[in-house]
Amino acid sequence: MSPHDTIGILDYGAINAQMAAKAVRQLNIYCEVLPCTAGIDRIRKLNPRALILQRGQAAGERTLGRKAAVDPATLGVPVLDLLDTDCTPGNLQAFLVGRCGLRQDWTTQRFIDETIADLRARIGDRKVLLAMSGGVDSSVCAVLLHRAVGRQLTCVFVDHGCMRKDEPRQVVEIFRGQFGINLVAVDAEARFLARLAGVTDPEAKRKVIGEEFIRVFEEEARKLGELDYFVQGTIYPDIIESGWEGGKPVKAHHNVGGLPERIAFKGIIEPVKYLFKDEVRRVGECLGIPDTVTHRQPFPGPGLGVRCLGELTKEKLGILREADARFRQAMADEGYAEQASQFFAVLTNVQSVGVADDARTYGYVIALRAIQTPDFMTAKVAPLPIDFLIRVAGEIATQVEGVNRVVYDITSKPPATIEWE
Repeated sequence: MSPHDTIGILDYGAINAQMAAKAVRQLNIYCEVLPCTAGIDRIRKLNPRALILQRGQAAGERTLGRKAAVDPATLGVPVLDLLDTDCTPGNLQAFLVGRCGLRQDWTTQRFIDETIADLRARIGDRKVLLAMSGGVDSSVCAVLLHRAVGRQLTCVFVDHGCMRKDEPRQVVEIFRGQFGINLVAVDAEARFLARLAGVTDPEAKRKVIGEEFIRVFEEEARKLGELDYFVQGTIYPDIIESGWEGGKPVKAHHNVGGLPERIAFKGIIEPVKYLFKDEVRRVGECLGIPDTVTHRQPFPGPGLGVRCLGELTKEKLGILREADARFRQAMADEGYAEQASQFFAVLTNVQSVGVADDARTYGYVIALRAIQTPDFMTAKVAPLPIDFLIRVAGEIATQVEGVNRVVYDITSKPPATIEWE
């Protein structure tokens, strides 16, 4: 139970239930989303000061025929039905603060202070293990745990050889150097590439990388001796999506989903499991984590392994890494990084004829991808200026060895996905 005034949002399957929750939290009022199938005991355990019913017309077909397991009117708290009221900041403020008198005291700093105190009390003098990916979720978890229990936390970072340029070095510099976290960095590139030799199918590559990641991580974990808790970077959308009967299981940290069953941990710790991604980012900023981490773009667990088409080799990954870095740097230098939700390079595994120094060349084709999206469920192409694209293409094709042609992917999602594999 939260120490703050709490709102319960009953989700009838609406696609915008999470949007309503975010709008409430932007008023510094804590809320949780429950499926409308939640029983009375589950609702009362939350101890809500008020209920919001998210079953508006915008929800679409998923709400048809859905009925709450409990009549909200019988719970003795004020109810706001978004079928009748627009979910605007003004309407929410009037209901939650004006009518219900709720305190607006759920802030980023309060979350940090309370979470650190809770972690310290729960863990005591026991040891904690965290899989560090360099992404915002695991990074925020690491710094929160470090502030709570210090050297009792060990983070393991596995470099599988498919990271972006300089990322392994930056992870070590930031978390071991800047924060003083006990970080074990494992260079496993050769091991992963040996396992991936001859593998070309995208799903097979993902499976090999995931299985090998667990093997490497398990080996490192056993070297550390007895460990009591394992940290997972679960965030709130994972919880919400798994709340419905038959819902998807809460996802674990990429590639380590089977680890808690392979090592006898006393418990799982999920410090940010009730935060949305934007809230995790704000916590990271407040903790002093650099923007390069807190605003890191989505990056698949297999990394460049699913942006390098065909068989993965050290040479091809090196070519892609350099092309990607040049594209990303150009986007930042020219001021276009803020105009795209995600952008990256893909090595297509197609080779074409070119010319350089009056001689024929045969090099790889690099595809550049930049998209705009509010939710990553759908996406449209970022309309980058053609002059900019010509300059970037020229730089990559002439300065990245092994490349002689660059194309720009102008396909929306759907029909395409954001990633190529």
